[in-house]
Amino acid sequence: VAVYGSASPPLSEETHPEPESHYGRSKLAGEKVFEAWTLQGDDRRALIIRPTVTFGPYNFANMYSLIRQIDRKQFFQAGQASNIKSLSYIENIMAATLWLWERAGDDDPFAVYNWVEKPDMDSAEISRTVADAMGAKYLHIPLWMALAMAKPFDLMIALTGKNIPVSSARVRKLFVDQTKFEADKARQRGFTPDISLAEGLRRMVAWYLEGGRDQSAQWHQPPAEIVRRSRD
Repeated sequence: VAVYGSASPPLSEETHPEPESHYGRSKLAGEKVFEAWTLQGDDRRALIIRPTVTFGPYNFANMYSLIRQIDRKQFFQAGQASNIKSLSYIENIMAATLWLWERAGDDDPFAVYNWVEKPDMDSAEISRTVADAMGAKYLHIPLWMALAMAKPFDLMIALTGKNIPVSSARVRKLFVDQTKFEADKARQRGFTPDISLAEGLRRMVAWYLEGGRDQSAQWHQPPAEIVRRSRD
C-alpha cells in the first residue's frame, strides 16, 4: 500500500496512487511494467496484491519488534492509542492470492487488490492482544509524558544524524498516526479469510514463544547473474 502515499482516505483500489517514498515509487513502477505487459494481449494476465503491514511467523519486522519489546518489558502504551493500524496476516494473504488468481479472467486481466484484515484494530487493541497471548503486562503513560521523554533523543538525532529508535516522531507514529486501508474488492469477489486478525496475532506470539525469539532474519539475495544484469 506504499503506492498510495499521502492520498486522502478512504484508501481503496480506486484511490489514485501518490507514492512519496522510493519504496512506494518502485512498487508503482513495477506495477506499470506488468500492466504494459498485460496490455499486449495473448491471454496475458497479472494479479497485483497490495498488502498493508504484514506479520506472521518468520517475519522479523514491525510486529516482531512489538512482541519482543513486550516480552522484554521494554514497551509502554502512550495515551489512548486509539489510532487504527491496518494489518495483514501472511496466511490470509497467501490464501487470498491463490483464490483470486484461480478466478482471474478476461474481464480483469490486470487485477489490483488491497489486502487488509477486517475489522481493523487500533494500536491499543493490537498491543493488548499480543500481551494477553504472552501473559504479559505493560505500562500506560500519558502521551504528553512520552513525547517529553523523547525530546532528548530528538536532540541527539538532530546533532548526530543517527537513526535512534526513540523519538517524538516514532511515538506519534505508533500511538497517534493512523494507517487505515480498505480491501472491500477481494471480499466482494467472494473471498473470506479463515483466520481472524486476533488469531493471527496469537499464532505469531505462539511461534515467538516456541523459538522465534531466538531466531533472526535470513536475508536472501538474488542470484549474482540477475544482480549483474539489473546493473547493466
